[in-house]
Amino acid sequence: MAMSVDGKVSSRSREPVTFTSPEDKRHLLKIRSQCDALVVAARTALDYETMGIPSARLRAERARRGQDEHPVRVIVSGNLSLPANLRVFKSRISPILIACCETATRARRNVFARSARVIACGRREVNLRRLVKILATEYNVRIILCEGGPTLNDAFFRAGLVNELHLTLCPRIVGGKDAPTLSDGTGFQNLKQAAKARLVSCRKAKSEWFLRYKF
Repeated sequence: MAMSVDGKVSSRSREPVTFTSPEDKRHLLKIRSQCDALVVAARTALDYETMGIPSARLRAERARRGQDEHPVRVIVSGNLSLPANLRVFKSRISPILIACCETATRARRNVFARSARVIACGRREVNLRRLVKILATEYNVRIILCEGGPTLNDAFFRAGLVNELHLTLCPRIVGGKDAPTLSDGTGFQNLKQAAKARLVSCRKAKSEWFLRYKF
């Protein structure tokens, strides 16, 4: 994730992030190239062309490691309210899974079953632990990358499924109480429950900081 100095990952209009440098974008793709599965929320999926690995060099490195050229692509949408004509559905580079709640209507599930595998797990919220187990046992996934958004990040933190956080700190102040932060959603009930991390690396590149935390 990339965020402003005041902790915002976008403006209150939730537009795609444009305040990061070309180096940060290369950094993101490098991290993505190491994962077996890429997981995003429905709103975040709107910004993607393929959810794949655009660099031929990075795809070649994956092949040398014994990975498929592109990661398994996973979209989390509790009630399946995402558009049925997402650009990622037009790309057949790797399997696409859509994880929804059990309350999602059969009609909506049928709409997306034409483009992806629809997995209903969890009643009021997608059960991420169950989803991770499916990815591990059925798709041989060992490394999962979540690229947001903030509500999905929060769900991963609350489920205790975050091992690392790669964070780019950008020299901007966005402001606004309605602007999304790194982790929104339900959050932890109290500070004692908050996810605890330790900083394992820190690198400055021009005006940005690249931070890596372990949990």
